[in-house]
Amino acid sequence: MPEHQTCDSFSDSVPDGEGNPPPAQLTAKETQTLMWLFKGKTSWEIARIQNCSESTVNFHFSNIRRKFAVNSRSAALLKAIESGAIRIGETVARGAHESE
Repeated sequence: MPEHQTCDSFSDSVPDGEGNPPPAQLTAKETQTLMWLFKGKTSWEIARIQNCSESTVNFHFSNIRRKFAVNSRSAALLKAIESGAIRIGETVARGAHESE
């Protein structure tokens, strides 16, 4: 008997549609915080925009990293985009129109 199984053999045992975990459920503030991160803002800048303390913004980032099981803000942002937890297409399009 083999000591370990490949990921493919595990996916065969899971019924279709049940192998992918649902996207993380982000609060409105966590979503806004990620959107500002996507736009290149720092914690200090996000705190001023959201009218809260920098430690509150960092608390949101901590919760976001925990929900996506990652160790960095950029990894959390990537996971949020990939999972559909945030949509950046509208933001990018809006930003292009604002510069015209």
